[in-house]
Amino acid sequence: MNFMMMMTVMQTSRAKRIIKMLERLLKKEHLYTDKQIKTMKAQLRVVKEELAQSRAENSKGFGS
Repeated sequence: MNFMMMMTVMQTSRAKRIIKMLERLLKKEHLYTDKQIKTMKAQLRVVKEELAQSRAENSKGFGS
């Protein structure tokens, strides 16, 4: 496995962990201020978009 492939896999794994963490934190909205919630939601949106873009770039077509 070449270096770029390993970096992509590591970044994808990291993005998935960040998404899970942010979603878990947002379930406990009562613990955070409105500003913090807005920031977390914005970050969640950004990470999801980047992950989707990465998947689209690495897609080999036909749903794989």
